[in-house]
Amino acid sequence: MAGDLREMVEQLKAVSHPLRLRVLALLGVGELCVCQVAEVLQMPQSSVSEALRELRRAGFVSERKEGRWVFVSVVTEGEASLLLKGLLAETEGLDETREDRDRALSVLALPISQVCARIQKAGEQTHG
Repeated sequence: MAGDLREMVEQLKAVSHPLRLRVLALLGVGELCVCQVAEVLQMPQSSVSEALRELRRAGFVSERKEGRWVFVSVVTEGEASLLLKGLLAETEGLDETREDRDRALSVLALPISQVCARIQKAGEQTHG
């Protein structure tokens, strides 16, 4: 449960953007590397990282590092707010998030190193 009104407002702001809501819904299926999220959503890694920053600030997402990769996931069940649980349940039936989950299956079949290399190369092409 949210601690106060201000905290709830910040959480609502965090999910008031389509990309952030898609990221949250995608992470509802399990932990992913940031590059996998970018690949599934077909978005620049910088945009995904910014979305994740807002979701972490709102208390919806946690991260862990493993070598050079950063893995993100929805906070554990005990830490999850009723708002988060409701959002995840509501996004399950959306066409966009269903398509994202379907695309995630093919991305998860690839080695993380391959996905991250592809995302990094795409980022270099857009920046110069």
